[in-house]
Amino acid sequence: MEIAGVRLDPASRRITGNGQDIELGALEFRMLRFFMTHPGRVYSRAQLLDEIWGNNVYVEERTVDVHIRRLRQALEPTGHKDLLETVRGVGYCFRRELPQDAAPRIPLMVRPAQGLPDYYARAA
Repeated sequence: MEIAGVRLDPASRRITGNGQDIELGALEFRMLRFFMTHPGRVYSRAQLLDEIWGNNVYVEERTVDVHIRRLRQALEPTGHKDLLETVRGVGYCFRRELPQDAAPRIPLMVRPAQGLPDYYARAA
């Protein structure tokens, strides 16, 4: 299956993003597979726990956040971390395509509080 350049092969348990291998742990793999088979739908932490961990396991709901963070970190080098959307107050959603503003971001240079000529004049 493939969504927005992320390809997941369940038989070989191989994941690629734009042709580049993505390494995931077992839970993150199951989470990505679940999201990719249900794109565009929002799931609460409790629903994700039931679907990915199972009903007979007691795990804190915030554990989902940890694995979402790990999944985003794994998807970041290929530019796919923005496929996982946090829906505030509800849960998480896997997008069908990357948002338009998900282009590679160039860090902004921090501007000094004073203008550079003033800074150099006072430093002398």
